[in-house]
Amino acid sequence: MKKAMKIFLSLFMAGTVCGCSGNPSASVKQESSSAVSEKEEAAVQEEEQIDDPAWDALKDMGKVKTENGLFYVYVTVPQSFAGEGVTQEEIDAGAGERYTSGTLNEDGSVTYKMTKKQHKAMLDAFRESFDQAFAEMADSPDYAISEITHNDDFTSFDVKLSTDELGMTESFLVMAFYMYGGMYSLFSGKEGENITVNYYSASGELIQTANSSDIEQ
Repeated sequence: MKKAMKIFLSLFMAGTVCGCSGNPSASVKQESSSAVSEKEEAAVQEEEQIDDPAWDALKDMGKVKTENGLFYVYVTVPQSFAGEGVTQEEIDAGAGERYTSGTLNEDGSVTYKMTKKQHKAMLDAFRESFDQAFAEMADSPDYAISEITHNDDFTSFDVKLSTDELGMTESFLVMAFYMYGGMYSLFSGKEGENITVNYYSASGELIQTANSSDIEQ
């Protein structure tokens, strides 16, 4: 899941505003039980070694605020998204195509003022990047996934597996889908949306449904 998170956060760390790579395969080979065990152990170890700056940025995800006005949209991102040491001069110099103006706040966060068109372009960029990440997950030999589809606002995901059982590695990805959907909701101004993830077997049978509201209980 850490690979998925790094792809997800690359949009913000690279300054879009504010992996999961692998070779495609025509067929998925059945893994032996020992191979599955090693794969799951590696996934657990990866989760325990959270030392990447991208993971620190995830802690600030809830600080993203989007206000939809009549003519403009105001998006406030925390310092971890805006960039360490960013200055007002740099923000002013970047104004134009992606945002009309920006304000550096006292806590290091930045509030960007965008036209409706600029805001839509930002969301479209998120959508394109997310879909690319999902395609790479489905193509990667690291996951037993053949296809990932979603609704327009990323609040519902259907994950079709290439096997008939949900493995630990694939089940870990549910948090990644929560993050993708949650971030899209925050930046679109629909804070508090619940994210649903449905896992289907290779034969099309619903194996498991997870909802982000469950982690709050």
